[in-house]
Amino acid sequence: MQNIFIKALSDTLAFAPRILVIIFLSLFICGVLIEMGLFKKLEFIGRPLVRLANLPAESAVCFVTSMGSIVAGNTMLAEFYRAKRMSRKQVFLSGLLNGIPVYIKESFTYQIPVILPILGMKVGGIYFLSFLTAGIVKAFFVVLYGKNTFKDCGNYQEQFNVVCANSSSIQRKFKEMLGVAFRREIKVFLKMSLMFMVMTFSVFLLVNNGALIKLTEIIQPLTGFFKLPASAALPVGTYILNPLLGISSIGAMLKEGLLDNFQAVIACMIGSLLMLPVFSLRYSLAKYTAIFGFSLGTSIVCVSTALGMLVKAVFLLVFLLMI
Repeated sequence: MQNIFIKALSDTLAFAPRILVIIFLSLFICGVLIEMGLFKKLEFIGRPLVRLANLPAESAVCFVTSMGSIVAGNTMLAEFYRAKRMSRKQVFLSGLLNGIPVYIKESFTYQIPVILPILGMKVGGIYFLSFLTAGIVKAFFVVLYGKNTFKDCGNYQEQFNVVCANSSSIQRKFKEMLGVAFRREIKVFLKMSLMFMVMTFSVFLLVNNGALIKLTEIIQPLTGFFKLPASAALPVGTYILNPLLGISSIGAMLKEGLLDNFQAVIACMIGSLLMLPVFSLRYSLAKYTAIFGFSLGTSIVCVSTALGMLVKAVFLLVFLLMI
């Protein structure tokens, strides 16, 4: 047993440092860009979406709040619902819309700084495109549903401008921005590093102990069906438990020539497709039901997850046809 722990620790220390260096440098650079007001310049995205979906001013206010914190935006949305200022369908669509800022923020805090360096521009770029496409599909769903369900709610511009004015950032010197970005991102990095190290160690422990073999055996027929080598079953199975480690493993196999670009894309799509419902059950469902109640919270999570899985399935199908 002691040898298994030592082997897992050795594997973790050999695997993790390079990934963590990439993550830290990328997070810091993106943190500086955020401090320079990048997100504030993207808040305008919410205005046409809300207007096109015929959602009320409250939805625009919640969307802007979600640019800073999706929990805060959803909590505000739930309060509007309890105050009967919004209908159930309006809250449902607004809850989906509040998730769009996650795609914007994660593009600059996870996809570009972490995923692209690990997978490379070709495979990472396609994975990033599938991520953005999921956000675009959800936005289109909200707009089409709202357009065909609600009448024009009128002018919400004044309320929107008030929220934007109240949330405008203070101008800082560049050197101060560096310090603020470093202090904020180092906290994120330390938290991410701890989680990554613990999860990486846990997965290597499961691998060395043979416990992950059962999951791999379940995934094995899928990898064979999708024309992947048998060795791809382990990183795909790992992806379900730990997406970052799964992607890192796929990236390592890609660099070692064990997977070509097409196979790496397919492995990422299978992993993310299987991971989405697991992630929703483990994390999203509890948060959304706590804020919106069981019925409405479950509806938002299920539709959001289904749309995300649909996009991954379409990308997977396209690349399978290209092989």
